[in-house]
Amino acid sequence: MADSQLNGSWRDRRILITGHSGFVGSWLALTLRRLGAEVEGIALSADSATRARDGWLARHGVTSHVADIRDYDAVHRVMSGAPYDCVFHLAAQPLVRAGLEDPRTTLSTNIGGSVNVLEAARHARPGVLVHVTSDKCYRNFGWPWPYRETDEIGGGCPYSVSKAAAEIVFEGYTALFDRQGPRAASVRFGNVIGGGDHAAHRLVPDTIAALAAEAPIELRNASGVRPWQHVLDVTAGLLRLADALAADRVPAGRVFNFAPPGDGATVRELVAALAAHWARTGQRATEPPGPAFLTRPDPGFTEETVLRLDGRRAAAELGWEHRLGLDEAAAAIVEWHRMVERGAGPDLATLAQIDRYLAHAQDLADPAGGNQP
Repeated sequence: MADSQLNGSWRDRRILITGHSGFVGSWLALTLRRLGAEVEGIALSADSATRARDGWLARHGVTSHVADIRDYDAVHRVMSGAPYDCVFHLAAQPLVRAGLEDPRTTLSTNIGGSVNVLEAARHARPGVLVHVTSDKCYRNFGWPWPYRETDEIGGGCPYSVSKAAAEIVFEGYTALFDRQGPRAASVRFGNVIGGGDHAAHRLVPDTIAALAAEAPIELRNASGVRPWQHVLDVTAGLLRLADALAADRVPAGRVFNFAPPGDGATVRELVAALAAHWARTGQRATEPPGPAFLTRPDPGFTEETVLRLDGRRAAAELGWEHRLGLDEAAAAIVEWHRMVERGAGPDLATLAQIDRYLAHAQDLADPAGGNQP
């Protein structure tokens, strides 16, 4: 299937997503199902949030393989069946704090898992492979300017080290893929936000929980700057990249930052936008007097104040544009949680936003018409 062509049409394409029951993976899986693809996933789904997602993804036609990406034989068995048109490798331990508490699991999952997925792909030869890491792969020098794909990678904590090492592993496999394997690229995500992220100690879920409880919003550093971007835009970028790889519009082995245009935004700006939309959509629907912030630094958890990411390569080479700015992203997050609050299942809230996004993104839709699975 090395010559498989996606060319904007996802109908009946066989797609494998590692980490499909994670936050980004679930949005990607439902988007692909909406576009008519046959979607399978590999995940442990070991906590309540991922188990719940795995359940409703199955109801929407996503086939799940319960496996640990640290188990090469399990990954190889899944990938060595009927060939996939595209593999998206998203499975990972995604939290900096968890890396500090359990570095061994973080390193073995994020490095060893990437080795296993790439090695299985070398033998199974799917048409395309999109390998995903994080902006934390860059060695952070405290620069005020954005990190580019050519900047030094490295890390000051186990999580950052794991992402930098995964990028080096990917680089090592690209030469092998020239001879045997898929057309592959690696993506370094900025901070992805959206409805349905339930991870502990993350800004958006913690803020929504505080707003729902009418409690002060606790911030470690209100002036911190990050490249926030909505998961719908990120999903669109992943699809554009896979399509471009399949059509040979970008060179194999390419690395892309996925980041919004501009210089990012502060923690305070994002939280203020969330609070404003929460107040406007409440029962009283009033303008907020301003959210109550409580600054509470964590002495056991250090992080860089500024992390900006340069996304111009992906914008130029993929023709990818972010449709949701910071305020629109905040509005969509609040809308998602309000829909669930009113009784919609998380899958239905997610699908409602996917459908609206796709209606304004015909370049992602099946040109033959009919996006429904």
